[in-house]
Amino acid sequence: MNFLEVLKELRWLVVLHAAAGELGALAFLWVIIDLANKRGGGYLRAKYVSLGGFILLFASWFLSGSYYVTHYGNVVKPVIKGGSLAWAHSIIMETKEHIFIFLPILALFTFIVLLSFPKWVESNGLPRKSIYATCILIIVLGFAMVGFGYIISTAARATLGGGV
Repeated sequence: MNFLEVLKELRWLVVLHAAAGELGALAFLWVIIDLANKRGGGYLRAKYVSLGGFILLFASWFLSGSYYVTHYGNVVKPVIKGGSLAWAHSIIMETKEHIFIFLPILALFTFIVLLSFPKWVESNGLPRKSIYATCILIIVLGFAMVGFGYIISTAARATLGGGV
């Protein structure tokens, strides 16, 4: 199977992977907003939204993993490495692979902290700021993954030429 056939066959898998990752990252922005807003229901909603964010990031992790194992290494990677933008795989994809592993783990950590330590979260001290910091890290890394994915797909398309 060549690159174009893989691209056509799996474009929805890649779209679902990216959408789940972006929505998962945005869920943690919602968590920050709900925790900062001290009106009723914010903490409870933050717990559920963080669970949803974890599920979305795990789904993105699973979808991208299945794509990576079955098609990226065999078809897309050789295309990129054979072109003028080979650095895109060597630097960007390698970085993406290692950072991406931690996103669902950070999301699960955040959910567990929200679930297990409500008094920590409701106070204004260091634990609350730590949750904010973890959520911000998830958001920043999540959108960095989007940018990295764009660079990788651009490198593959540029290697093929013809406006693919």
